[in-house]
Amino acid sequence: MHMSYYQLGATVSLVIQIVVLFLLFGSIWLKGKKRYRQHGIMMFTAVVLHTIVILAWMVPSFSTLFSHTSSINLADMITLTIMIHTFTGIAAVILGFWLVASWRLQVDVKTCFAKKKAMRVTLALWLITLVLGIILYLKFIQLF
Repeated sequence: MHMSYYQLGATVSLVIQIVVLFLLFGSIWLKGKKRYRQHGIMMFTAVVLHTIVILAWMVPSFSTLFSHTSSINLADMITLTIMIHTFTGIAAVILGFWLVASWRLQVDVKTCFAKKKAMRVTLALWLITLVLGIILYLKFIQLF
């Protein structure tokens, strides 16, 4: 089977997001081992990798998808899924940037403990976004 450019890009994007998922859970494991600096570095790596995929693949795909339509039908389940995926993803990456930027590779972790709820919300938003992204991947990969 010949893979189109879109299928290849979407597949690479999905694989990288799965790598990010492993980084996130690996960093949670490191936190449990009280290796907080390594936890932070791994989270920083996940945010950077995720951002690269957003800028290189997701933004152009989103723009292309909606530039070919004259109106957005929010009653359509795929469109609604795309919009929820987009908004939860934007919220997750903004929170991720804020958490990483506020940490600034410090050794002292007291400020991190104060952000534990924000970290949980960020992880939940990212997981929702990932699940919706997988659903969209499975739907769109058939079309191209």
